[in-house]
Amino acid sequence: MTNYKDFTIKVAREAGKFLMDNYGRIQSLDYRNRTDLKTEIDKRNDKLIRDAIRKEFPDHNIYSEEGDDANTNSEFSWVVDPLDGTIPYTFGISDHFSINIALVKGRVPILGVTHAPKRNELYVSEENRGAFCNDSRLQVSSVDNINHAVIGVDYGKFQRTEILDFHEKLLSKNGVTYPVSYGCASLSLALVASGKLHGYLSLNLEPWDMAAGVLHNREAGGKVTTISGNEWELGDNSVLVANPALHEKLLELFRS
Repeated sequence: MTNYKDFTIKVAREAGKFLMDNYGRIQSLDYRNRTDLKTEIDKRNDKLIRDAIRKEFPDHNIYSEEGDDANTNSEFSWVVDPLDGTIPYTFGISDHFSINIALVKGRVPILGVTHAPKRNELYVSEENRGAFCNDSRLQVSSVDNINHAVIGVDYGKFQRTEILDFHEKLLSKNGVTYPVSYGCASLSLALVASGKLHGYLSLNLEPWDMAAGVLHNREAGGKVTTISGNEWELGDNSVLVANPALHEKLLELFRS
């Protein structure tokens, strides 16, 4: 898979440079609706990535947040988010934004790259070969006391009030230390894989928000399921991630 990995890292770095070259220069926003805003940077970065994939792997499928699906009926699919964290990137409120590129075989991610250029972090994972950030191997946190856990939460663009019941349980006396939201699902998932966050959940995300991060966590020792506890596959909208012991306690909390 070295050819795939080297190619993906190269493209992610080029896309990251493009984001930083244009950081702080956005003049207008396209509000598709109240919870879904885009910029010209999203579209141009998407074209950069898609063009590179088409040139190198013309027979592969491409699924991207910004463009129409390119379905060639291949067993291999590239799942792309050219800018996750549009709000932090656009308004400069944090460094939590990233480029995400995953290669999926069937419905299973086999290669994931998450590049957070302002943080100078490059997360890379390969199926059965581990997960790394800037060449340092990743390992999920060993925290298994739910009361000591800091959990990432993202709301998604649609049906966002569904998360309220889960938030209530997270904030209850049997819940976690603190739920946090950075407005960038992919980077929050990467932080779980690195052990900096203890877990993560969301109910309504898109494949490109999760595909790379799912593999980072699987390869770093995390358990990745849907919110109901089923093994996560491409196409699932919800995700729950933590080390196996904490994951089970979170499921028990949500089922209570």
